[in-house]
Amino acid sequence: MRQILLSSILIFSLCCIASSSPAESSAVVSPAEESTHKVLLDDFDAHDLDDGWSFSNGPEFPGASGSFKRTEKNSARGKSGELLFDFSQGGNYVSAILSIPSHLIDESASAKSQSQFGALQLDVKRPQGHSISIRYTDQTGQVFQKSVDCPADKWAAVIVPFQDWQTSWGGENDGKVHGDPQKIAVLIDNGDKQQGSLYIDNLTLLAGSPDDWMIHTQYTAYQFEPSEGWRSSGAGDRGSTALHQKKWRLDFTQGAPWLSLRVPDETLLGGIDKITLRVRGDAKNHPVRLFLRTHFMTFHKMIGTLMEGDQALTTDGPPGNGWEWHGGENDGKIHGPMRLAEIRVENNGQNNIIDLELLGIDVQASCAPQKQCVLTAEFKDQNGVGHFSAKIQSMSQKPLNGVLSWSMKTWDGEILSANQREITTPSHGNIQEFQISLPAVLEEIKFIEAEFNLNIDGQDIPPAQACWLSPYQAKGDNRIEPDSPFGMGLYLCRYSGDSAGLSEMEKAAQMARAAGVKWSREDFSWSRIEPRQGQFEWDYYDNLIECAKLNGIQVYAIVCYWSNWTKPYTSEGVEDYIAYLRELVKRYHNDIHQWEIWNEPNIFFWQGTDELYAELLTKSYAAVKEIDPSAEVLGISTAGIDYDYISKMLQLGAPFDVLTIHPYRRVLRDDDFINDLIKASDLVKNEDGTRRPVWLTELGWSTYTPHNALKQSFIPMTLRGQADLIARCYLCSIVSGVEPRTFWYNFRNDGYDPIYFEHNMGIVTRDFKPKPAYQAYAALSQILHDKKFDKPIQLDDDALAYRFLSKSSNEIAIAAWNYEHDAMVRIPVNSESVTIINAIGEKKEQKITGNSVKIKLIKGSPIYITFQGTKQP
Repeated sequence: MRQILLSSILIFSLCCIASSSPAESSAVVSPAEESTHKVLLDDFDAHDLDDGWSFSNGPEFPGASGSFKRTEKNSARGKSGELLFDFSQGGNYVSAILSIPSHLIDESASAKSQSQFGALQLDVKRPQGHSISIRYTDQTGQVFQKSVDCPADKWAAVIVPFQDWQTSWGGENDGKVHGDPQKIAVLIDNGDKQQGSLYIDNLTLLAGSPDDWMIHTQYTAYQFEPSEGWRSSGAGDRGSTALHQKKWRLDFTQGAPWLSLRVPDETLLGGIDKITLRVRGDAKNHPVRLFLRTHFMTFHKMIGTLMEGDQALTTDGPPGNGWEWHGGENDGKIHGPMRLAEIRVENNGQNNIIDLELLGIDVQASCAPQKQCVLTAEFKDQNGVGHFSAKIQSMSQKPLNGVLSWSMKTWDGEILSANQREITTPSHGNIQEFQISLPAVLEEIKFIEAEFNLNIDGQDIPPAQACWLSPYQAKGDNRIEPDSPFGMGLYLCRYSGDSAGLSEMEKAAQMARAAGVKWSREDFSWSRIEPRQGQFEWDYYDNLIECAKLNGIQVYAIVCYWSNWTKPYTSEGVEDYIAYLRELVKRYHNDIHQWEIWNEPNIFFWQGTDELYAELLTKSYAAVKEIDPSAEVLGISTAGIDYDYISKMLQLGAPFDVLTIHPYRRVLRDDDFINDLIKASDLVKNEDGTRRPVWLTELGWSTYTPHNALKQSFIPMTLRGQADLIARCYLCSIVSGVEPRTFWYNFRNDGYDPIYFEHNMGIVTRDFKPKPAYQAYAALSQILHDKKFDKPIQLDDDALAYRFLSKSSNEIAIAAWNYEHDAMVRIPVNSESVTIINAIGEKKEQKITGNSVKIKLIKGSPIYITFQGTKQP
């Protein structure tokens, strides 16, 4: 699974605080602000229009238009700057660029290699559903960029420290700021709305170090309690090595080169400045290496040597300062929040036994002054008694007073209850939990959403949601249906081969069957099947295919990644791959009829040349067809819809039967999405003009809680929002006419961490509890089962509607939604009564007078109408 690569989605969040207007906004900042030198760049009141501002439509991504002007219409006092945008013809972003007049900056100071300014302060009001970025052009012409994290649809005072840039280019091109800014630009990306405005005011440069504008604190991340999930592992013969409570015995007498402690993924708060391991014991001359993860990449560093007695091994956080890295993006940059992966103690020629008492892991971290708190929520069911839980974690060095409010509502927006209470937060990274009882539930209600808001002066804390769902009644069957569009990234291949793992595999397959899943995308791991050249271990995948078949699920295989004995990205490695692929097809051709050649070769999953991938695809195509001429070869498999990469593969003559794409996107504009799929299909038409199928083998949204210091590749999505999106994606792919199979990424959450986005992509939780998206998937698959797309229906108010006809009866289904706003629509029907079904399957019957039914559409949420009728409305 891959990250979305968008020019304006960047990584570090910035200081901001909501307020009612620019005149009233105030930021909680470090004490340095009181004594710092400030340079006002523009308050939009005292300057003329020809003062250095210019507009850019982001020309490297054609299509956007707009303008930049002064306005009084959205300012409580005087004027502000209005950046108008129009993305109706495409484009990724627009920007307002200020060329800073030389008289505003001390030229002698500006000539220095380092800037005299540490931050930019401004007031900003951004529209909901759009991201904002800041660009800084230094004295060499090098451009730096980072995103601005602030609330939507209200004025906020923002401080942007000039550090932790995610990307830079041009000029000196060394990633270091050279002197004061020549230009400052404010960007807004292509988001929810095609047209709109971003407002800015009171741009001011703040002198001092960038670090002056961050909050720094220390907290204990781990205390080595058993509840934290620590486990001991290592290489070679570990002898008597064991972990008991906080006591760790390390046995090197049998020659183990290293022994380690691992812990389940859990995001560390803040940007990591320093990290300290505290232990007590009788070790001597054993080096310690620390491993930290950021998204798919792992940083590691030797942080010291264990000696006798109490010790505290401290290191600066990555990157730099001796950190090495591997995996994933493999570029040495921070790609989202950090997670502790491993503490490794090395032998170093000491074949001895040591005993350590594990005392704790402390973190010194930084964040924006307004980002000291994180709020998460979940629904818990303990012994049949359910309640909502809200957890508050704070990096502050002292308790903070505030108000925790909550409301509970149905899917259709009816408020069931609401309340609030005064609270005092914990400090130093500690967690406080609040429990709210589930209200009495009527039998017909299948969904309740609780939303929590934490209001603390000077803090910007995103709300948190949790959902209760009534038990889902299984409706699926175990028939194999190759024509079904309802696929899923089940990834049964990720379960272990022991009895516990196989039991979980079966549970996942059964839940998928109940929801109507008919296809699964499965990795056939080369290193697992052929760990040594010519030696094959088939039992695990034999069990996997049988498990899927028994649950009515057709498997297609993705053949990806190198075994550890071959030579990656060489002609020899390609020949080894082809030999392995042949063995796969020979063994499984009766059960598997689609073979996907590699995953996302247009980004870092493929480290070879484009030409080498084309060679791999060409030779794979020939090998598969030689063994099974009826099989289909799936190819190209791009992260996003990479039209340029697809075109290059066509130019190189790489053959394939089905184009596979991963059309992840931050915002789903449904009609644009449909057009994008058709564009991809048009691009890969066969020479005779017939269409090749286009399969959507990965896409999805994550229901994670935003981190308090670092942005992640995906935007956070509510549980309800994910449910709406899964239904709309499958509907769009079906009506696009590209002969799709659609595979959501993924079925089950990868972990329990509420903050790491990769842990929250699933439609069931890690402990197999359905999320609303599971219900939405099941409802749609049940409604469209045995139906085929007939035609679109024209509705007023920009609503989308599509009609589906049963293949075996007179039943008709209509799906309707409006992704931009709430709407009231009339839908034509030719029946005396209809069943109205919302996105998660709640039903109600309605009598019809006339030939239409009036329906309220909630923004972004599909409604289904089913009835018995003829083909003509």
